[in-house]
Amino acid sequence: MENFKNYLSSIFILAFLLTSSMTKAEEILVKSYYGKYDVGTKEVGVPAKSLNNPLIQKWISPTPKKNYHIGVMFPHLEDSFWITANYGIISHAKKIGVKITLYSAGGYIFLGNQRSHLIKLQKEDNVDGIILASVAYKKMDGFVQEVNDKGVPVIALINDIHAPSIKAKSVVSSYDIGYMAGEFVVKDSKNKDIKVAVFPGPKRSGWADEQYKGFVSAISELKKSNQKITLSTTKYGDTRPSVQALRIKYGLGKHHNIDYVVGNAIAAIEAVKYLEKNRDTQPNAKIVSTYITDVVYEHIKEGSIKAAPSAQIISQCKVALDMMIRLLNGEEAGKDFPFLTTPIIPIITAENITQFNYEKLFGKRNFNPIFKK
Repeated sequence: MENFKNYLSSIFILAFLLTSSMTKAEEILVKSYYGKYDVGTKEVGVPAKSLNNPLIQKWISPTPKKNYHIGVMFPHLEDSFWITANYGIISHAKKIGVKITLYSAGGYIFLGNQRSHLIKLQKEDNVDGIILASVAYKKMDGFVQEVNDKGVPVIALINDIHAPSIKAKSVVSSYDIGYMAGEFVVKDSKNKDIKVAVFPGPKRSGWADEQYKGFVSAISELKKSNQKITLSTTKYGDTRPSVQALRIKYGLGKHHNIDYVVGNAIAAIEAVKYLEKNRDTQPNAKIVSTYITDVVYEHIKEGSIKAAPSAQIISQCKVALDMMIRLLNGEEAGKDFPFLTTPIIPIITAENITQFNYEKLFGKRNFNPIFKK
């Protein structure tokens, strides 16, 4: 585990250096994993062990050989995270000249909707390939295999997936993101005993569970031996604002004098609202989001949220679309281009937020999502 901590420390330093380079050169720098995807070596939250060690590479967009039609599937479009992803896909598709048909499942609880959309894209929309941000880590495996057997390749985006037949992945390590949030809390606590309330997100989504594991690993490994960190409450739930608002209300209403509220972006935003009205029971609570959205970004600027790792959503979307183009152009994932790519992840705070341009993180303000109903 010491090697893992050293690895993360080097990534944090690299993130700072590469972020500066990205701003100047307007390029995407990624960790690229080549080799074969052996699902038997895959564990949730980390790359398959069958893949080679990552290379740091500048990503180069290909030119489509045909007028491809690409299907895209999102868990929902109910918050700014997925609206940013919508912008990333649509804007890049227009730039490189491919057609997009995009569906929203309506929420992480609607596996049936996502399954239906997958089959519909293959049978009715006649797409050449599908980019999938899955609502579940394993439950879509059989459906991915079904469309793949029909000659329609599927690439994973943002949310990791088990799927033995998946052709490539543009995702981040949810474990690493959770670990970064945990490292921030430990450093910010300055060796004081603290109580933490955690709101990971949807149970069994894959990403929420892994962010939680990463967070717990970080606080247990990085805290001082004489420091006590208590997880006062942990509440999972779908990322619809109404669901997260209830989790925050019951979690913070029952457990007073919390020092840190750590959760998904929607939980963090709802926590800001809750704390504005309930500082009498939570006088010292600080908020850390496990990922950043445009609303979280503004809260960090204002000081109401302390920090959030950036999953570089737009970059992930661009890379996923480029991967599909390269696949349809006849290239082989893992050989001609990486099977797995992940952008360098910075953690954004009030101290460094001026280094991160809003539109590079989230796209145009007031963008209206484009999708098929």
